[in-house]
Amino acid sequence: MIIINWKRVFTSMYYFLKLIFIGKKYDVVFVSSTAFNRGENGENSLFKPMVDYCKKNDLNYVVFEETYFKSYIDYGVSEKSISLDFIIIIRILLNKIYNLIYKKPTTADQKYLQDLKISKILKNLFFRKFNSKVYITLIWNNVTLWRHINPSACVVDYQHAYIYDGEAEYMLNGSPPKIKVDNDVTALVHGERYKRILIDSDRSGFYSDKNVITVGSNKILSSHKQPPVNNKKILFTLQITPDFPEKEVNDFYVEIVEKLINANVDFLIANNYEIIFKHHPRYSRYECPDITLQHDFISFDNKTPLSDLLNITSLHMTFHSTSSFDAAIIGIPTIFIDMHEPLSPNEMFLKQYEYPCKDLVIKDYKDLESILITLNKKEIFNDCCDSVYEWSKEFYHDFDELAFGAFISSKIIESKNTQQNPIE
Repeated sequence: MIIINWKRVFTSMYYFLKLIFIGKKYDVVFVSSTAFNRGENGENSLFKPMVDYCKKNDLNYVVFEETYFKSYIDYGVSEKSISLDFIIIIRILLNKIYNLIYKKPTTADQKYLQDLKISKILKNLFFRKFNSKVYITLIWNNVTLWRHINPSACVVDYQHAYIYDGEAEYMLNGSPPKIKVDNDVTALVHGERYKRILIDSDRSGFYSDKNVITVGSNKILSSHKQPPVNNKKILFTLQITPDFPEKEVNDFYVEIVEKLINANVDFLIANNYEIIFKHHPRYSRYECPDITLQHDFISFDNKTPLSDLLNITSLHMTFHSTSSFDAAIIGIPTIFIDMHEPLSPNEMFLKQYEYPCKDLVIKDYKDLESILITLNKKEIFNDCCDSVYEWSKEFYHDFDELAFGAFISSKIIESKNTQQNPIE
């Protein structure tokens, strides 16, 4: 089921129809989804320090947001942003028309060709009078559109989740996605380890020190480690989303989670453990199966921010969620579940990221009990907390305003020079 806020759509339509006649010029355009509005008062915490930099330095900017239509979570909408919903709906309609006229694309090349043709149509319809020197996105699927609106602009993908060789959005079998190469997309990353993964794993030579820039992250969580105290409260971040092409993937996921908890019910009750389940931000009650566990020690909390939940728990459990980093940043160990191949933590967390607590992996239903018994030993628990905290520093550091400022300034100057001296 798709939920559409028509008032927001009409507001969006007004902006882009007016854009046909009245031009807009910006230094920086920020592009995101409302699914990233997870900070205080529904704020986009990832973009916040970048927007603040633009304000302090008198840069002309705009924030575009598109609604994640399939989510049941009512994400906040910034009053200072422009909704992209009208453009997204037009794109969906154009995709359907394209699929009727031509064969529905299946390969990466075919999908890019479709994206290219539709982006040209959108530019000619709505963006002929629109200009920006830099586009910074958290949803890089629109990069072809931004590139064709302003060929000389810098188009950026700012890291919003994990990066490893095997994640098709960044790298797959040593090759970056065609759409990023063809649109010359620059990557802004959260830490040096992510930068090295991109550059060192890339056999094509696309990623380099010139187009992978470490700017850090404005994490919602405090970067100060919590004192290690095992209060036996576990946060379980779920990864049930409507994105899997095969329905069976989510069904199998739910089956594993329910069997894992039920196989350890007696132990969890006897030892006073509490488990808080939190759904993935893209979870949809209309398109995803639900967890049906009803034990007294289990609760579901999809409203409290992740940071607040981690502040009241001492352990984290998941398949391969990047919430493991959010936990590690404040010294909370993660228990990984390696019983579901599409969501196995083995390749990403254990091999490429080298997660330090390799014994905290569930491969059989009764492994949870033995891991919790081990972590109940104070010395081992404290060592795990210290190890994951130190490990997280390789991947995340505080937002570096100087690095971001130098990058933005150089790209604005480059864009101005290109526009004044166009290549013949």
